[in-house]
Amino acid sequence: MKKVFFPILFFITASVMNVFAQMDNLSNMSAEWLRSPARNAATDAADIVVYNPAGLTALKDGWHINFSNQSLFRNPSHSYDLGLGEGTKTYQQSTSDPWLPNLYMAYKKNNWALYTGVFNPGGGATANYPNGSITTDLIGLGVLTAAGGAYTMISNPSLKASSMYLTTTLGGSYSFNKMVSATMALRYVSAQNNVQSSMTMTSSPIDLPDQTLSLDADYTASGIGGVFGINITPSDKTNFSIRYESQVNLDFKTKTNKDDFGMTVDGTTSPRDLPAVLAIGVGYQMCPKLKTYADINYYFQENADWGTSVTSADEKPLSHRAGNCVMYSLAGQYELSQLVSLSAGGSFTQYNFNDITGYYTNIGTFEVVQEDNYNLNIGFVYHASEKIALNAGYMHVFYPKDQKVKALMAQPLDVDVTVNNSANVIALGVDWTF
Repeated sequence: MKKVFFPILFFITASVMNVFAQMDNLSNMSAEWLRSPARNAATDAADIVVYNPAGLTALKDGWHINFSNQSLFRNPSHSYDLGLGEGTKTYQQSTSDPWLPNLYMAYKKNNWALYTGVFNPGGGATANYPNGSITTDLIGLGVLTAAGGAYTMISNPSLKASSMYLTTTLGGSYSFNKMVSATMALRYVSAQNNVQSSMTMTSSPIDLPDQTLSLDADYTASGIGGVFGINITPSDKTNFSIRYESQVNLDFKTKTNKDDFGMTVDGTTSPRDLPAVLAIGVGYQMCPKLKTYADINYYFQENADWGTSVTSADEKPLSHRAGNCVMYSLAGQYELSQLVSLSAGGSFTQYNFNDITGYYTNIGTFEVVQEDNYNLNIGFVYHASEKIALNAGYMHVFYPKDQKVKALMAQPLDVDVTVNNSANVIALGVDWTF
């Protein structure tokens, strides 16, 4: 069985910190987006600091503050049989992420708007598997092999990994005339990821005491990017926007708090850039009470440095195996009364994998599970006063059922993994003008 240990250890050592989804960029960054998932051409609230900052010049003169929080209830799971007589195992995410807050502020005066914000353009979630996963099974197989028969079983495996990309932005917008406005901004991203795993070697045939092994490592990085945009209003009924967010280069530095496995090296760096985004949106007033929106977001993942991925066939950049990604969105908002407007919409996210099995050699990918998916959104805005609007939104995400992916990192074992996922997100927020 020793021939199994070395490829397993290699993949884990190379990739243990990358417990991310295939698309790092988030689109759900406000309660307004949760109720109406096409905001690129919106000009009605301060959350457009991230969606259409050039459109801020269409707001009323004065201060605009937007705050919201989202709660994520994700259900990724994976099932597999290593073929070692244990049968099929199924592991599923066990906890929710109750706090994903965002804060945006803008000041509009005549033709100018200045703005800032604190938000998460990526990460914001935790992969929590208190009973283990395919990753801990492969680590356990490796450590038992390395023990040379001194132990025969692994008990109490666990894996927990979190990712947070805290970002601040500062920018300005200028309206050249009633039709055209433009924007420029800088973004500073401070990212922190953490991986914790533990297991106990037990059932020693030579009566050795049980031995618990643990891993606790932090990975931090920071970087700066730019935002450029233009908003065009050709008529009273139509609005059009284009926004480009530059890539943010992120090299994560390892801080090893504890590592009984010998899988990390304190002080080393690993790349995981936040990809560039091209976002296009159009809004159209269908009738006095109904406004519709359409968005396209294109994520330039292949240009980002995510390190390399090694299979038995070749070694390639991990981002090339992932491929670029695109999201298509439609939404509508209907004015039920002067106080209440209802919203609904949906999106399709297309993951254009160039090599899905090669990408899934990235340890931790089976725990987050990302495939092509659809989301449906509903919600409402309540105008509590002339200055305060309250927002509530709900989103459900649908994934294909029982997708099968070859677990190349388990070679020479021939393992097919069945992955499933779904998610529910709720958001509450307030938009305040004064």
